[in-house]
Amino acid sequence: MKKDFLVKETPGCGKGVFSTKSFRKNQQLFSFGTKIVSWKKANHRSVQLGKNRWLNPSRYDLGYYVNHSCNPNARFEKPHFIAALRPIKPGQEITLDYATLVNIPKWDMPCFCGQNNCRKIIKSYSKLPKNIQKKYKDIISFILK
Repeated sequence: MKKDFLVKETPGCGKGVFSTKSFRKNQQLFSFGTKIVSWKKANHRSVQLGKNRWLNPSRYDLGYYVNHSCNPNARFEKPHFIAALRPIKPGQEITLDYATLVNIPKWDMPCFCGQNNCRKIIKSYSKLPKNIQKKYKDIISFILK
């Protein structure tokens, strides 16, 4: 599967993951990573699975290089995969909305995705406007209580 992707520079964002072939909606793309860690070992690349469970990609996993977009073309799929939200063409960067991956109320970070719907600040799922929460409720990585 890694042969279907290329890690290369993304202007203003470091490295990103780019498709080298077409993918259809809901098609599994690649494994984000498989190492489960506690909150203490999680970092800015980790995906929240539960209260104290985080998926932490290594620098050898494609998940390590996936960038954020407020208009993502991919989503997290349990237990540790990335899947297409819509058709993806060769050369497109694979992006996730980080708000679907973190539910820590005080967490946020600036956004530079440049999309027309850019929120300027990426916030935790619980801090998103209700209409965006509703849109994302079926693709979040963590369990809501």
